[in-house]
Amino acid sequence: MKAVKLISFFLLLALIFAPIQSASAKGLAEGKVIFGDTYTLKSGETLNGDLVVFGGSATLEEGATVHGNVVVMGGSLVVDGDVTGNVAIVGGAVTLGAKSHVRGNLSTVGAMLTRAEGSQVDGEIFNTATSWQQIGNGIQTPLPTQAVPPSVRVNFEPFWSVANAIGQALALGILAMLVMLFLTPHTQRVGQAIVGQPVIAGTLGLLTVALAPLALLLLIITILLIPVALVAAIALALAAVFGWIAIGLEIGQRFSEVIKQQWHPSLAAGLGTFLLALVANILGLIACVGWLAPFLVTMLGIGGVIMTRFGARAAEVPAKVNDTPVAG
Repeated sequence: MKAVKLISFFLLLALIFAPIQSASAKGLAEGKVIFGDTYTLKSGETLNGDLVVFGGSATLEEGATVHGNVVVMGGSLVVDGDVTGNVAIVGGAVTLGAKSHVRGNLSTVGAMLTRAEGSQVDGEIFNTATSWQQIGNGIQTPLPTQAVPPSVRVNFEPFWSVANAIGQALALGILAMLVMLFLTPHTQRVGQAIVGQPVIAGTLGLLTVALAPLALLLLIITILLIPVALVAAIALALAAVFGWIAIGLEIGQRFSEVIKQQWHPSLAAGLGTFLLALVANILGLIACVGWLAPFLVTMLGIGGVIMTRFGARAAEVPAKVNDTPVAG
């Protein structure tokens, strides 16, 4: 019976998150923004919008076209194709190949410009005194010191990430309501273990995630145990999702107490999980530190699931030390 419930749980997870992942894969409708990564627009491809690169590198191959502006900050740009707008480089380097064609202005600020013979720039070339232009024969000449900022229009939907976060939170909330129809006592035990012993749950979850890759690798090396490794990986993923739902249940129940309402556990779990996932996903959009909130929730969830063996039993309460002095 427990196996049937877990299989149902996994199938519901797959059915609900499949459309979310496919929608997320569509990405930005127009334009491209790169953060610390490498981007290549291949020959024959067209980018309808601006290309903005922060701390990364971009390459426009021969025959590729950008219908917009190209801006690189703290990175590198190699142009062998066609740019219909302006090109601006701040604190990086740009290389114009022999087949490159920039139809707008070219601006560099604190950057190195390398031009091959045959490269075309229809507009004007501006930059600060800290940048130089390198001609194909190796002669370097300073560029004019006037700097004109280009007009940049990033043609992508800025609210897509927020909408995706809301969609995932809604999907997880619906999943929580369905799970509560099958595993209400189990979910309650996991939530109680996390709330009652958060330090132990977080530590146990962290150790599990840290040691899981090594354990799975050892299982995979032993060819006969590859099915065991697959089952273990699935179990770990289920534990993470189940832990989120358990924490969401606790949040939903406390919210209902605050507003002095008596909600069905499914409704409390659904609302609480939705709010938890929404806040975590929104915080996850913050650069550098955004991963911390979802990571902590996942560690607590996995730890609570392990402590209760997927909610099959209540977590053991540590014995209290009696500090009362003994009469001599």
